[in-house]
Amino acid sequence: MLDVKTAFLLWATEAGTLAMLLAVVWLRARGEKHYLMFALGFAAHAAGIVLVTFRGQIPDFVSIQVANFTALSAYGFWLSGVRYLDQRPPLSIAAIPSLMWLAGNLLPLVRETFAYRVALYDVAAATGYLMMAAVVTNARFSSDRHRKALIGIWLTQALLNLGFAVAVAINNPANFKEISISGLVGIAGIVGFVGSIAVLAKILMDRSADRLRMLALTDPLTGALNRRGLLDEFETIRSRAGEAKRNVALLVFDLDRFKKINDSHGHQAGNAVLTSFTQSCRSLMPSNACFGRSGGEEFAALLDVTSMHDAVLVAEAIRRTIADKPIAFGGQIIRTTASIGIATLPAAEADFDRLMSGADRALYKAKARGRNRTAVLTGEKVLCVPSSTPQAIDEQADRQVAALRRLQTVASSQQDLYRS
Repeated sequence: MLDVKTAFLLWATEAGTLAMLLAVVWLRARGEKHYLMFALGFAAHAAGIVLVTFRGQIPDFVSIQVANFTALSAYGFWLSGVRYLDQRPPLSIAAIPSLMWLAGNLLPLVRETFAYRVALYDVAAATGYLMMAAVVTNARFSSDRHRKALIGIWLTQALLNLGFAVAVAINNPANFKEISISGLVGIAGIVGFVGSIAVLAKILMDRSADRLRMLALTDPLTGALNRRGLLDEFETIRSRAGEAKRNVALLVFDLDRFKKINDSHGHQAGNAVLTSFTQSCRSLMPSNACFGRSGGEEFAALLDVTSMHDAVLVAEAIRRTIADKPIAFGGQIIRTTASIGIATLPAAEADFDRLMSGADRALYKAKARGRNRTAVLTGEKVLCVPSSTPQAIDEQADRQVAALRRLQTVASSQQDLYRS
């Protein structure tokens, strides 16, 4: 059987290797701070354990006080890593486990007694596990199953550490060799530790896969869905609309005279216009809608509606907002307008290509009638929505806002029903 020193060195080697691997991953993705925190945690844990193994060969202050403080600081880094993984900032309480070690060693009885130092370390480590479990309880990352697995592992680790602390405090051994259950507790601890690493690795792999999928489905400039993303969302929206006996509407947007904006103000200004347009559309869309960039200055939106009238209200609200909202860029004021084509079909008959073809026909009509207007395909006819007179603008805007709010309420209730 391995002696304690050899076991510590093996464990430190494994932790150090993990730290280096995670550090390399972080260097390739600097924005993913959880990799850095996990790397620092394993590095601190490895460094602390290595210092403990040199007890008797280096000053006791280093092999006891510095070593255990360093090893316990790992829990603070891991806790911060979990917070970053959940896209939240670190907590100041992350330092509690290592601070518990400092506070406990202010007592001479603890500082000068091996058993009490071991018990203090395990209580501090248990606190670290409990804190991580508590953070995961309120987390939003990954699946509920994976989060529950982490919570279960860390609660078990905490109970093991607390039980070990009580046993050591009662038996009062003079060194590690006199701790009869250290081997069993160590094996259980390693199994739990490896288990938590495996679950975290699965979470990180799933997260990377989701990110790659999102990159494949979104437009890098605007963050809106690309055509492939719209196609994927179409099936979800059609299914939801079918269950509610509603229609699927496709809105196609084209920024008027966009080439002139690029030629007059430059491509950076054009990009700013595209980004601003995307933000405006998203802010005005019902929550059950999806919005994407189909190419160049063309965009599209999918939503489930009760009637064509609902889709027209959304389109007109967007068209009017774009026309009334100049964009400031590089000391320039850029004005733009949008033409919109709309097609709807009952969910049971909805086909993406058919909707796109119909919406394109309507868009062509809107362009031909002078741009900055909305056109709808009704049956085989394309009709342009009349532009409001100046006197009717305020009244119509109020009606559109009220209607959009009703749409938002209906969309939210539909999503709740769909999820249940």
